[in-house]
Amino acid sequence: MRKSVLESGINCRRSARAAGWRLGALLLTVSLVVAGTGVAAQADYYSGGMPTRSFNYRTEGINDTWVGFYRDGNNRWNTSGARTSIGLNSGAAAWATAGNYSAAWWGLYTPYGIRGINRTFRIQQNARTLARDAGSNLAEWCRGNSVHELGHALSLADNPNTSRVTVMDQGVLASVRFPMAYDIEEVERIY
Repeated sequence: MRKSVLESGINCRRSARAAGWRLGALLLTVSLVVAGTGVAAQADYYSGGMPTRSFNYRTEGINDTWVGFYRDGNNRWNTSGARTSIGLNSGAAAWATAGNYSAAWWGLYTPYGIRGINRTFRIQQNARTLARDAGSNLAEWCRGNSVHELGHALSLADNPNTSRVTVMDQGVLASVRFPMAYDIEEVERIY
């Protein structure tokens, strides 16, 4: 009896040590992840963004008009005061395209890989829904949507928790097509 109580006590201490070790490792991991982002967790931060505000991407499967919409989106960010350097490069891993998709969205940003290690992305613009909703302002909507989707690459979330005007508010594409003061401030805060 004494031996089994002693063995049980040893096993309990080993289990407690192992649990403490696992808890310590978990807390260290959480601390490193939070510290590694360098950003306070806020509703406006999108973790799928690029690790820096300077990146390149390529366009794929689209005509010169659509390439121009993306180029204009780059320029709107690069001249906004957010100190971005977004460019088109045919050798880039990240890419952007457009097409007639059956989905209801105007644009879709999809991140791949791990931020800070091998992050890349794909942007898709839905020509079908943009044409349906933009009317005679299609070109400007496509430019504004490029700015919005590139905002995700700059770690900005959809519909941020603010009453200020922002290009990331999905409901204002008809009128907001440039990075606004709020967007620029958020990029500055994140990077």
